[in-house]
Amino acid sequence: MHHRAGWPDRIRDFLRHMYVERQIYIRSHGHVQFISLSPLTQTCFAAIAFAFFGWIAFASVNVVFKEQIIASKDRRYVKMQGAYEERMAQLQSAYDELNGQLVITEERFLATTMQLEDKHRQLAALMSQRQTASSQLDTMRRRYAATAGGKPAGERGNKVLMRVERQSEGPALADTTTGPRRLAGNDRFIIDNAENAGGTVDLAGLAELTALAGLAGDNAQNGTVAQIDTRLAQIDRAQQTLMNNIEEVTDRRVRELKSIIGMTKVIDPEALIERRSEAGGEAQGGPFISLADHEALAGGEGDSGFGKQLYRVSRNLRTMADLEDSIAKMPLAEPLVNYRRTSSYGTRRDPFNGRMAFHSGEDLAAPYGERVYAPGAGTVTFAGWRGGYGRIIEIDHGNGFRTRYGHLGRMDVKTGQKVAFREIIGRVGSSGRSSGPHLHYEVWFDGIVRNPSKFIEAGHYVFAKQG
Repeated sequence: MHHRAGWPDRIRDFLRHMYVERQIYIRSHGHVQFISLSPLTQTCFAAIAFAFFGWIAFASVNVVFKEQIIASKDRRYVKMQGAYEERMAQLQSAYDELNGQLVITEERFLATTMQLEDKHRQLAALMSQRQTASSQLDTMRRRYAATAGGKPAGERGNKVLMRVERQSEGPALADTTTGPRRLAGNDRFIIDNAENAGGTVDLAGLAELTALAGLAGDNAQNGTVAQIDTRLAQIDRAQQTLMNNIEEVTDRRVRELKSIIGMTKVIDPEALIERRSEAGGEAQGGPFISLADHEALAGGEGDSGFGKQLYRVSRNLRTMADLEDSIAKMPLAEPLVNYRRTSSYGTRRDPFNGRMAFHSGEDLAAPYGERVYAPGAGTVTFAGWRGGYGRIIEIDHGNGFRTRYGHLGRMDVKTGQKVAFREIIGRVGSSGRSSGPHLHYEVWFDGIVRNPSKFIEAGHYVFAKQG
């Protein structure tokens, strides 16, 4: 049987034919010796020689081309280092750009929030000024309501309102009873009947914005920055809406107060304010505006519309305070709670002799002993008996206004005494030239007797409608 040769056999055959057995003869001292070299031994020596000469060749090449190899490695290292530095520069540039955007965003956020907080403080000052301006009239309304004894006044007040709105001398009045109101704290103010829901200013939301700003600084999220911008814009619009409503309400209130003063037909509102200022009784207050900002607020360069509007509203509030204080010193309230008008101011037929005569006041019929109230604060300049007036009281209210109360049954005040608004000064009677129990009521201004009904009608609107 023929066996197929394996790889070991083939190798042995190849070496046997390549390296035949050789003998090396060595002669020494007449003797001959030999060394036999088998094919395997020859193969081992050949491999050793090949490895030796290969190493010598590699070492020689390295020695000869050492500088070229080192230079090639240096160039490759420099190239890698340049690429690395370029990449690092790109990353640093991107980081610097991102950091710059974050710094700009943070500065813009801080500037915007500071501006909003400044507007908030100014709005709070305006609201405080508005409350201070109206506090005196509000106190008088409450006192009037307390002494009116539940007297129905809605219908009369509405008639007076319509009459004021029909005045041809001044602008029409609008209902401003729902004005600015202040909630707890200084964080939120609301104007009733605002045209939109933006009438609410929530400065407590600035804390939320600060937290969002910190988040944006950590994560640099565009969505977070957009959320901050949207929230700031909402607060800014709400503040502007509030300011617009304050200005609108204040303008209407100033027009209303001027019309109320105009109803008395005795003096122009501006002249009354000027007279009051000359007497040293002007009201003062309002937001602090430094001299450096005054020109800008008055319309100088670089000023925002909000600042100009703030200046206008502040001036209107001062005007409103002057008007309300002037009205508070006018004798506008009714001297009696329950009465019936029996004789008006002007020409009439005398009840005793039947001849035409001038009647200098209003006759208000009421039962004996009915309380007579002071229609305004002042000083009693006369309390006693005076001819046909009988028992009479005269009160000086300041600013040229005086009132008289005749035919009293009893006087509860004395000459020189100061009286407060709605203080009881006497009782209804029929003393002097009188045909029955009633109060003869006169109003004087600058030494000239005036029509009391004009003052009473104006008082109906000031006190009855809102009392």
